[in-house]
Amino acid sequence: MKNKIITILIFTMIVNIAAFAQNTDDIVGLWYGEADSKNRIAVVEIYKENGKYYAYSFGYKNSTDIVNDVNNPKSELRNLPLKGLVYLYDLQFDNGEWKKGKIYNPDEGKIYNAKASISDNKQELKIRASVDSAGIFGKTITWKKVPSSEVSKYKTLNRNELRRIN
Repeated sequence: MKNKIITILIFTMIVNIAAFAQNTDDIVGLWYGEADSKNRIAVVEIYKENGKYYAYSFGYKNSTDIVNDVNNPKSELRNLPLKGLVYLYDLQFDNGEWKKGKIYNPDEGKIYNAKASISDNKQELKIRASVDSAGIFGKTITWKKVPSSEVSKYKTLNRNELRRIN
């Protein structure tokens, strides 16, 4: 009887751990970014390529504005639109977390270290942008998963339409 109870407890723990475990590709898909200074909410696609994760925005949920990369440190790139710019890149999945990535902040024209984690219900993505690789000195932004009922409203870009920051 004691062995049955222990077996049931162990089985229950394994099932619970598996149910809440992060899967490698849980972050792939469409996300709504945080509102910018003009209250525009970017629509972002995260995709996987060669075992790493990348993200770019291709439009806004609530605006048709075309926004250029006016703060880019390279003056020749300041007239290019943010649309299609891969600004989150090289994220790697390791031990339940996406880390060792980089993120570009177009409001400042600066690149930061990046890591990410997803909520248990897989509806919120927390991205930590920091000056240090440990993530101590930085800021966390939260993206919300685009509901499946809204995905068809958006047309993502082809990979050949994207441009890399680096």
